[in-house]
Amino acid sequence: MRRIILQIAVIILVCFLPGWNGAAAQEDNKAHNWVEYSTHAETVDAGSHEYTYWKNFIQRTRTCTISHKLKSVVYYCNVHDHTDAEIFHEKTMHSEKHG
Repeated sequence: MRRIILQIAVIILVCFLPGWNGAAAQEDNKAHNWVEYSTHAETVDAGSHEYTYWKNFIQRTRTCTISHKLKSVVYYCNVHDHTDAEIFHEKTMHSEKHG
């Protein structure tokens, strides 16, 4: 979990620090030329939960671990020397099949 927080912090720093000068930002009239710079996919653990089921008339309990598959995309604009990032939630995965 610390690793994904660190990666998100690095992406935010890369996105906002290069163009920040402490003064009011001056916008250029030129349009951005966004190009996909890099992508990264990672599976992040999101905890677990317990569920009950019946087997041979006996109620049993199991633990299901949950994880999220995330994809981050970094874009670069060579006109303004800006970067931008997006993070997409692709799917949620459960270790056990239960209803």
